[in-house]
Amino acid sequence: MKNILTVFKKEWDRVIKDTRLVIMVMLMPGLLIFIIYSLMGTLLQNQAEQPADIAVINLPDDFQAIYSQVENEDSLNLIEIDENDIGYAESMIDDKEWTMLLVFPEGLDDYDGVAEKPVVKIYFNPNDINSSSAQSRFINYLMTYQNLKSLELYGDTNFFLIEQSQTEANDSELMGAIFGQLLPMLVIMFLFSGAMSIGPEAIAGEKERGTIATILITPIKRKELALGKILALSVLSMLSAASSFLGIILSLPKLINNGEANIDIYSFNDYLLIFIVLFSTIFVIVGIISILSAYAKSVKEAGAYIAPIYILTIVVSIATSLSGNTDSSLLRFIIPIYNSIESLKAIMMFSDKALLYTMITLGVNLLYLAIFVAILNKMFNNEKIMFAK
Repeated sequence: MKNILTVFKKEWDRVIKDTRLVIMVMLMPGLLIFIIYSLMGTLLQNQAEQPADIAVINLPDDFQAIYSQVENEDSLNLIEIDENDIGYAESMIDDKEWTMLLVFPEGLDDYDGVAEKPVVKIYFNPNDINSSSAQSRFINYLMTYQNLKSLELYGDTNFFLIEQSQTEANDSELMGAIFGQLLPMLVIMFLFSGAMSIGPEAIAGEKERGTIATILITPIKRKELALGKILALSVLSMLSAASSFLGIILSLPKLINNGEANIDIYSFNDYLLIFIVLFSTIFVIVGIISILSAYAKSVKEAGAYIAPIYILTIVVSIATSLSGNTDSSLLRFIIPIYNSIESLKAIMMFSDKALLYTMITLGVNLLYLAIFVAILNKMFNNEKIMFAK
């Protein structure tokens, strides 16, 4: 145990005493994520709040009453024009200066249902996001207006009625669903990127500099050396991931445009389960990176080996987080990374199986840790691998 702690302290000091490394690996990720996500949320919110310039001809009061119930007065800038200005309005929409044109036929409210049906014309620019969005909204308003006028003209034209019911709304479950889709994949990706930024240097870097030979001739068991390095890198990677996690949590309400979104919906037990999953997951990630670094001859070569695994991790993270799981078999939890994301989703979505999934994931990840330590131990004992040029 003493030797393991000695190796742990050596790796810890290597990172913690390097101010630049601490800033770049542990502080900058969270700060950059907070700035970027907050900026994205602000820009998206500002874009959504930009007023739509809508040109109208013969706007009926009844139609205006319909959309006014939904649309914010500040979000619309109605420009009343006459039919002689239709060409000018269309050119302004083509140039993305205006958003949309609505042309109502004169005397629409006086239609008797016998003469030729009146036509309401819409002109918009599908190449402009704001224009397309406005067109979709106002089509729905026109359908409502059409039903209203039909009712006034013909009476009740409904063939059947629709009755809806729903479960009681739960804000915590709704926010849990949002967090459960976004956070697991992001946290796993940041765990891997944090470990990748310091892991290769701990083994491949020492091989490249030749200092690994000095360590291997010391009276320390190779298993203790392997376990000490993995534990140290795991703790350091967790600190790096914690910075990123904090940046996500603080910026997420602005990103999803919900100022009331916060992590107060989770209890102490939920956070404990999240910590167990993340800490056991980092063992797997660091174990893989350590083995690839031990096999590589240099830090650059180690990075080349690790990059495809990182890409695969991203793919698995995204696919698992955004897909609805219908597989009830617990055998899927033997798959590393996948099991962690499934467990995090269960915890954040308040699943009654969260504890079971967490315990299975913990056991499987510790088994992988034992396997990786054994592999790394054999690699440390193989001179052809450790002293390869």
